[in-house]
Amino acid sequence: MEAVENNQNVAWINERGAWWFYLLLIGLAYYVCFLCGMPNDVSTSAVVIGHTIVTFYLIHWKKGSLLTWEDDSGKYDKLTYWEQIDGGREHTANRKLLRITPMILLFLSYRATQGQGWLFYMDLALSSLVILPKLSFFWRKDIANLQSSRSSGDLFREAGFTSFKGQTRNVHRD
Repeated sequence: MEAVENNQNVAWINERGAWWFYLLLIGLAYYVCFLCGMPNDVSTSAVVIGHTIVTFYLIHWKKGSLLTWEDDSGKYDKLTYWEQIDGGREHTANRKLLRITPMILLFLSYRATQGQGWLFYMDLALSSLVILPKLSFFWRKDIANLQSSRSSGDLFREAGFTSFKGQTRNVHRD
């Protein structure tokens, strides 16, 4: 896919104050949990879980333009938001911030739970959903082909199976 520099879908992240707004939202979520009287470990885990759910869906799952009113002529329909940021270039400041934030949240969860109990293990498992896809190894790979538009028949054919009149048989490739 081509890296388009004039992508209005992700241009906001380069605007002044975008990083502070993102971090302020995370801090505000923690503060709301604190005001609700949640213990520190539960508050931290709630923030980690909320951050993971939102960022996983918006950054790693949804493809195309997040701003539905933008007319991009389908240029970004096959790219996730992560693949669109900074024209697809790796190791930019924006990508570093988005990589390090879930790691810091996981570290704070570790500190709050002392690395014990089901809250930390749940945070660890969920955080891996937003940390691992940001690694270079997973670049432009669908997460377990779950969001692929291919049919299950295509997946079986790729695995080496073909279907004849309702029967499936294994095709050995040398």
